[in-house]
Amino acid sequence: MLTAAWVLPVEGPPIREGAVVIEDGRLAWVGARSDVPSAFRRVPRRDFPRGLLLPGLVNAHCHVQLIPISSGLCPGSEFVPWVRGLIAAVAEWSSEEIDRTTRAGLQEVAAAGITTVAHVSAAPRLAPFLESPLRAVVFHEVLGFPEARAEGQLAVARAWLDGAGRGLVGQSGRVGIGIAAHAPYSVSASLLRGLVALARERDLPFSIHLAETREEATFLATGGGPFRDLLRERGGWDDAWSPPGMGPVAYAERLGLLDAHGLAVHLNYLEPGDLDRLRRGRLTACWCPGAHRWFGHPAHPAAAMLAAGIPLALGTDSLASNDALDLLREMRLAAATQPEVPPAAWLRAATLGGAEALGLAHEIGSLRPSKAADLTVVEPFPEMEADPHRALLSEAARVRFACVNGRPVRTWD
Repeated sequence: MLTAAWVLPVEGPPIREGAVVIEDGRLAWVGARSDVPSAFRRVPRRDFPRGLLLPGLVNAHCHVQLIPISSGLCPGSEFVPWVRGLIAAVAEWSSEEIDRTTRAGLQEVAAAGITTVAHVSAAPRLAPFLESPLRAVVFHEVLGFPEARAEGQLAVARAWLDGAGRGLVGQSGRVGIGIAAHAPYSVSASLLRGLVALARERDLPFSIHLAETREEATFLATGGGPFRDLLRERGGWDDAWSPPGMGPVAYAERLGLLDAHGLAVHLNYLEPGDLDRLRRGRLTACWCPGAHRWFGHPAHPAAAMLAAGIPLALGTDSLASNDALDLLREMRLAAATQPEVPPAAWLRAATLGGAEALGLAHEIGSLRPSKAADLTVVEPFPEMEADPHRALLSEAARVRFACVNGRPVRTWD
């Protein structure tokens, strides 16, 4: 049993002086400590008298392996030069180096009390995730702008999914897989359609970077700008391509991407009609506030999305575009720039919002009997604070405990 000053179930009201009971890695009971059934009153107990006990945090978008780039890029960098620096920095990484940096990233994720991470990579490695105590969804990210490469890239994606599926046979079920298209400026129309169809065929979550920059909108509207230059210099241009003449979200809708189950990541720049398009679709919007600040984007439309009924998740992106892989920090950054949003909405985005997008809401994301015992405890709860959700956003809030299936993901002092 774990007890805390407050238990925050997400799918129900906060519980003062609450408790949860864990049996065989699952939640057996959730409620007020004074109401614990007699059958559970003699089980081993750990108390967090100034703690906030919440569902395990879900980082819905992360490139775990990307350590900080040492090529002089810094916050405020323009996006395409940053991409060039990133490509140069990782070009020579060996499989062993990718494993090393992935393990280092997973340690930082665990230290932040994150219990589930959605990892996106064009060269994903499963071993570090199988070794880690964390829950994860590993997305194979696909690029390929020339239409002539679409069939070949789809074949590569199918082969990876087949191999990964075989590698997960007999494992604990903590690690799942997904399919990701990098972005509309780096993936052809036929490949985008094919990847969504593949995700649907395999019943896997889909992810795409969408409406991340102004340059993306310029490229799709006119065919010009720095993304065209980048594709040419990387040998990825298609001379037969014509711009669709519309914004990223409208283009994604036309291709059927918004009807997939999964994540539309970033969505920093919306155009008229985009809120309605997203509301009609199935993708969850995933905002990465730290990366948003890193690149100096204007105010994010998260509040408008929530008001329109668009589901929202939170992610950290990577250490190449953020200062930390810390979801509590992402919640604080979000709340600081969107004060009109109730604090409870940020907790939902950081837990159940991500779980729903990843197809894991039946297991995680809220505190309900029969769900997996994935939990995070944050301290201290200020005695003068009446709202436990607001207390989560305090600069003083620190993770004191986290577990997956009832097993601690690391030790804390």
